[in-house]
Amino acid sequence: MGYFDKTGPLRNFQQFLAGGSFVNWLRLLRENGLPDLRYLVRGLYITATSLLSTPFRLYENLRYGPAIRRTELTAAPIFIIGHWRSGTTHVMRVLGRNPDLAVVTFVHTMIPELFLGSRLFRYILSNSLPPVRPMDNVTIAPDEAEEEEYAMGNLSPWSFYHALAFPRRMRAIFDRCVLFEGLDEPTIEGWKAVYLRFLKKVALATGNRRLLLKNPANTARIRVLLQMFPDARFIHVYRNPYVVYESTIHWLDKEMEDAALQDVDAATIREHAMTNYARLMRRYLEDRHLIPADHLVEVRFEDFERDPWAQIERIHECLGIDLTPPARARIEGYLGSLKDYRKNAYRMDARQREEVAERWGFAIREWDYAPPPDD
Repeated sequence: MGYFDKTGPLRNFQQFLAGGSFVNWLRLLRENGLPDLRYLVRGLYITATSLLSTPFRLYENLRYGPAIRRTELTAAPIFIIGHWRSGTTHVMRVLGRNPDLAVVTFVHTMIPELFLGSRLFRYILSNSLPPVRPMDNVTIAPDEAEEEEYAMGNLSPWSFYHALAFPRRMRAIFDRCVLFEGLDEPTIEGWKAVYLRFLKKVALATGNRRLLLKNPANTARIRVLLQMFPDARFIHVYRNPYVVYESTIHWLDKEMEDAALQDVDAATIREHAMTNYARLMRRYLEDRHLIPADHLVEVRFEDFERDPWAQIERIHECLGIDLTPPARARIEGYLGSLKDYRKNAYRMDARQREEVAERWGFAIREWDYAPPPDD
């Protein structure tokens, strides 16, 4: 038996790589291996959709390519960073209610080469979405904010989310696509070009408002992002590492139920989660000094939950973002809609607490967290 419990055939049709190009799909197979036999239908589905969408993709590039190239971002983006399951999605969705800002949406990420010119694929995607995310019951909607790392997975060979499809290659993918280890300068320039074109395309689609972007993988890419956008702003969201650990394991399990093309055992996934957090957060702590002090605000997620308006106002003030009456009203309305939301609860055994304390102790000390109480 593999690591993932498949609950029905529809799982095969919820793989995010189905929105990418056939050329990119072939490259991923060449670099990471063919799907395991039990995922053959899922792999064939990706192959078919990437082939069938090729004419629509070519049309969109011809129709909108010149406009995309002419588009210039009106202001440097605001990047929300922080390890997965640290509360970055909640912060993004709250701040993204500001009508002066634009966010990357679910449609942008899942069909990044089709969202300008193909109503058909937007319709298909919009009518195939589950109502909530499987790992935390957070709502999913076509125009709700999502992270652009999924789009990079469809547009290029450089995305951490390829590890969800090819989990046996997770370490190599993390090293190359998150830390950029082993990449030469031309390859990094290639990543920059794909990323910038996607952001310009989103800007074109959203009236060229200032972009608010949320992407945990960017936590380790500060040097490269500052090369691209020297005036960028950063919001780093951090959370109790003990909670992040169990939440990350749950997230990987649920995400790979829909995305995996390979089987992998649970112990390997837990080891990757342990290692990836430590490497991501150490890279952030090494590089955050590169961000000008008035361009970075660090947010303790527990404080954001307890008193959101105090943190919202602090973020806007620190980064020089206007908080207009319409923005306040929309944010207030969104916060009010969450009053019945209930988070997942996790329990850790003594061995897990000890391992987190030992391997993530640097982060626990940096942000002054305590372990959860014994069961």
